[in-house]
Amino acid sequence: MNFTNSPYERMMKEIPHKEAPAPQKAPEGTPCAGCPYWRGIMCVFCYREHFQKQS
Repeated sequence: MNFTNSPYERMMKEIPHKEAPAPQKAPEGTPCAGCPYWRGIMCVFCYREHFQKQS
């Protein structure tokens, strides 16, 4: 049931749906390049491997 003749009324009744942000990949040349756990910072697994390579 519409209360007005506004074309926007149907749009205002719709429930908004959140869209998940697209996953970002780690920069190339970093120890985390290709890591599935990349969340913007180096994960523990990549840091441990990088640290062991330096020792």
